Amino acid sequence: MIKKLICLLVFSVSLLFASDFQVGGYFPYWAQYSQFAPENIRFNFITDVHYGYLIPSEDGSSLAFADESDIPNFEKLISLSKDNKVQISVIIGGSGNEELMKTVASNESARGAFANTAKEFVDKYGISKVEIDWLPIEQPDFLLFDTLITSLNSVGISVSATATGSVDAPALYTAETLNKLSTIYVMLTDQMSESESVLIPNSNFKFAQEVLNAYTSAGVEGKKLVPVVPMYGKSFLNATGLGTSHNGIGSGNEGIITYKELMTKFDSPDYKVSFDESTQSEVAVSATEAIVFNGIPSMKSLATFVKDQNLGGIAVFDISGDDTHPIISLLVTIGQVLRPEIKYNTKKK
Repeated sequence: MIKKLICLLVFSVSLLFASDFQVGGYFPYWAQYSQFAPENIRFNFITDVHYGYLIPSEDGSSLAFADESDIPNFEKLISLSKDNKVQISVIIGGSGNEELMKTVASNESARGAFANTAKEFVDKYGISKVEIDWLPIEQPDFLLFDTLITSLNSVGISVSATATGSVDAPALYTAETLNKLSTIYVMLTDQMSESESVLIPNSNFKFAQEVLNAYTSAGVEGKKLVPVVPMYGKSFLNATGLGTSHNGIGSGNEGIITYKELMTKFDSPDYKVSFDESTQSEVAVSATEAIVFNGIPSMKSLATFVKDQNLGGIAVFDISGDDTHPIISLLVTIGQVLRPEIKYNTKKK
């Protein structure tokens, strides 16, 4: 009897101190082509999973999978998420569909049809929420974004959205509309590209703090803000460190290398890895290229900021890129800060 009381007390205390931060992972349809399946997700390490992508018709009357061959994976993802009590969102839009989203948002009839179609999809699969992935650029597009979100809210479903990761963006969005969202996923990926004349971080976490502070200063509720950070690095030929010139993209898939692939690369002495304090980001340099990426120190830095500022959490893009060894896993690094009540020392079966 005493042992049962002690166990009950321990369980009650653990619930009392359990965190409510999100730790999310994006699961894009192309994960299937890298042999990553829903069964590979470490569901105990996350609270949310984001499936991408669904594409609306121009009149808003239908939603199509970006890749219909991935529907079995989507259905399995739903089943496993529910079994593990993980929230699941479906992402509508995405890169390359900006004009299509604008077309839907611009027409009152299409907006109404789109909202009803989204609700039908949510009800059909019993999912948690829809996530609008449309990053407006021009001021009129931001107004259309507000109108689209209002239409979705009117049908009684939970709606989240991605938001632009820049210090200027909060002034263009309407804080009132953003605060109606269940979550605002601030995109902090792909700051470095081939068009940059010198090497900069692919995800600068000092800059990330400035962006997140800009949103809260604009009146956006901090607890709704979840930064989205890359689970990959980018390589550039003949760069020798941050601030140096380069000769275009280097090794990897068009210069992109997942975090778990980087951990294998760095097993050799070919790369010297360092942490830049001023940007809170990592860079690895070899005789032929430099790679900008995010590792354990930078992820811990951002997670600590999110916790200290009581923001919503962190999401990674995408979940297939993490290393499954607990000692170097970025999901574990984030979780140890935001969800310390979880046991992270167990290896994936």
